[in-house]
Amino acid sequence: MKSLIAFIGILKFIARHPLNSDHRVSAIFGFIKWQLAIRSIKKRVIIPWVDDAFFISGLGETGLTGNIYAGLMEYEDMAFLLHALRPSEIFVDVGANVGAYTILASKVVKSASVAFEPLPNTAQRLRDQVQINDIATCVDIRKIGIGNKQEILSFTNNQDTTNKVSLEVGCDNTTLVSVSTLDIELIDANQYFIKIDVEGFEHNVIEGGSNILSSGNVSALIIELNGSGDSFGYSNQDVHQKLLGLGFFPISYQPKCRTITRLTGFNQNGGNTIYIQDFLEISERCKAAPKRVIHTARDYSL
Repeated sequence: MKSLIAFIGILKFIARHPLNSDHRVSAIFGFIKWQLAIRSIKKRVIIPWVDDAFFISGLGETGLTGNIYAGLMEYEDMAFLLHALRPSEIFVDVGANVGAYTILASKVVKSASVAFEPLPNTAQRLRDQVQINDIATCVDIRKIGIGNKQEILSFTNNQDTTNKVSLEVGCDNTTLVSVSTLDIELIDANQYFIKIDVEGFEHNVIEGGSNILSSGNVSALIIELNGSGDSFGYSNQDVHQKLLGLGFFPISYQPKCRTITRLTGFNQNGGNTIYIQDFLEISERCKAAPKRVIHTARDYSL
């Protein structure tokens, strides 16, 4: 039953995705074709993605395969990064997983990146993505977690893209991980664009990065708020209020017309929310950014 629900969920995602709007049926057939092919060849394959960027994908790469079915898996957020990030900034990927955002930042936009991924196996898959894109010299992979203090924590290691800090010490399928903070790992004077995807540990990450986040040197923040912070004692609203107090405010982004709209609250649909500090600057950045060709969306130019 769970597999059927997941299958239906993928079909809905493909059918409703904006980059599939003019070819929904063929996009669904493309998904089925990919599933059959990858099970037949039983190998990871190299996929041309955006401009001259690639990614390696195969069975179980749920953090990347959505980009095969729909061009940009997280449409508004990935498009926002492509349009708003500047090469002079450092992209900080907290909870990088296998590095979809890092690829876009360092291969496509040509920004330097710092990618935090604490789990050894996932960090190696991230390193593979970096190597295939020939961006090792501008991507700093750090195999540590990020929180509100330096410590050792248990992380789940069997949940793919949703691995997270585990509150159950010593249980099976966990890995002990060194944890640091953004304030320790980053330099105040640099210019940053940050993505945080840590499955409920967002409040701790923000607490440990209060100096960086209040420095005025962070142009944008993409953060996942899906309610999973409740297990750590913090709600989405707590994280939202923390960011407001640091001078950020939430926006939505419309990639095709490149317009941003100020929101009154965080994204209530359980996905990412984009936060910025300077509406005019970010608006101008998005309008001035070069178009990008998305090969996995029929070479759509965005």
